[in-house]
Amino acid sequence: MTASVSKTTQSNLFNNHYRFRPTTVDQKRVLPRILKNSSRPATVDDDKLHKNSEKSLSFVIDAEFDKKSIDEPEDVEVKNDSEVIEPVETENQDEEKKNVKKLQSGSDFDLDFLDDDKWNTDIEEEEEKSKDFSCKAIYLDNCRKQKTIPASYFLRHMNDPVLSMKHHGLGAPGMRPVSAALMNNSIVAKLDLSDNWLGPEGAQYISKMLKENCFITELNLSDNNFSSNGCESLRDVLKTNNSITHLTMRGNKFNDGSAPFWAEIISNTIKIEFLDLSHNNFGEESGKILGPAIAENISIKTLNLSWNNIRRKGAVAIAKGLGANSVIKSFDIGWNGFSQDGCKTLLKSLKENETLEELDLTNNRIATEGAVYIAKSLIANQTMRILKMGLNPMESAGCFSIIKALQKNQNTKMEFIDFSEIIVDKYFKDEFKNFQANFPHIQVKTGCDGIKLKPKIKINPIFKLRNFIEKHQIKLIDFFNKFDKDGSMSVSREEFKIGILELGVRFSQEEIDQLIDELDPDGDGEINYRKCWDIISDFDETHYRKPADKFASESAGEI
Repeated sequence: MTASVSKTTQSNLFNNHYRFRPTTVDQKRVLPRILKNSSRPATVDDDKLHKNSEKSLSFVIDAEFDKKSIDEPEDVEVKNDSEVIEPVETENQDEEKKNVKKLQSGSDFDLDFLDDDKWNTDIEEEEEKSKDFSCKAIYLDNCRKQKTIPASYFLRHMNDPVLSMKHHGLGAPGMRPVSAALMNNSIVAKLDLSDNWLGPEGAQYISKMLKENCFITELNLSDNNFSSNGCESLRDVLKTNNSITHLTMRGNKFNDGSAPFWAEIISNTIKIEFLDLSHNNFGEESGKILGPAIAENISIKTLNLSWNNIRRKGAVAIAKGLGANSVIKSFDIGWNGFSQDGCKTLLKSLKENETLEELDLTNNRIATEGAVYIAKSLIANQTMRILKMGLNPMESAGCFSIIKALQKNQNTKMEFIDFSEIIVDKYFKDEFKNFQANFPHIQVKTGCDGIKLKPKIKINPIFKLRNFIEKHQIKLIDFFNKFDKDGSMSVSREEFKIGILELGVRFSQEEIDQLIDELDPDGDGEINYRKCWDIISDFDETHYRKPADKFASESAGEI
């Protein structure tokens, strides 16, 4: 049989359906269509409500149901006119009751539809407040979450093309909000974070930042104690980064355990042109690992490995890698300990390399033999412009061999040679004069350049004579009698000169002539005892340097 319902129930359903319609946009979107056959949309206007009201009741009234039959339903029992007509319980009626209760309870919505004060007929979307995604807002928000005090300097300069945050003591906690703020920063091109003691944890935050930021071209991360763990975090991002061209990583305690990571970075990078790994703890094993990576690199033009511990086989591997490389123009391997083995390999490498222009071998324990190997390589080299070999124990002979070899190379491009702290002898100076005549444009710096020795202060010979007499406890009369062979108490200049030499007094020829002139003031050629006594006994110590004043005045202002 068809479902039937009383008129009273129909009226209640119609009123409830109209009264409990949703009012907010969210409610209209999520309102379940509990009325199965209803064609009215959730956001319909009030003027459309009456047109669709009858259709809304189609889930309980059959489309072919005759309205006239409602007065005499088959499934209802009519007691009398005054009694309430109660419908017979059916499955459709059970479902109807559930839907009505669900709609009246408002369990699907937060809004109480039965409260008229909260009834709202406006159909307007509430605009959400826009969130601030600026670098400053992101930085302050992360500082608040991490309970970190914001760095005022960073807030003032975060939008500068050159941002220097060195010596700020950020640490890993301070680096986390900074890296978050720089992820989407498109202004900063040069970033200096040196000496902030970031550690391995800080290296992780920098790696995340570099994965998102593609505008930083120069990055300085010196003195941050990254060690091997931090290097591992930076490896993946640095070997594939396409923006950084200058990278400085000095003083980060990288050791032999870090060498494989850096070898992978050097081998794979195609963008880094300047790499500074100086002042670390790379040893012999590191040299053996980094050497082949240097040979494979195709982008680095300036490489600094100074102030490490690369020696023996490590130095040989580095030298071989340099010979195979075709890009590097400036290579600093100073303060390591290349010694003779490394220089012997460099002999072959410098002959093969056609791009290297600057080589720094300062303080590498290179003796004369090692300098000779370097000199032989310079005979054929036509690209080297600057060679630094100061503070090496190769002495003047090593310097001599290098300038001698350059004279055999008429096509040399050499402009400057540094032999700092190496004292050269007169043989080098004589050869250097010929060298300058052939290559006047080449500057050579040695250990004695610019140093003018102060002339020795000449001591008055009378003072030296008196000290000699007092030291040997000789009386002046006995001293004079050794010159006076005939006992006349007077001697000639020649006799006095011979006597002085026989006594063993250390006088130069110039000092003897000066002494005789002092003891013979009248110039008669005779020196008698009385004159000698008066001059020596009355000589004032404060004037023993008097003749030297002449030399001191001439050298005034000179060092």
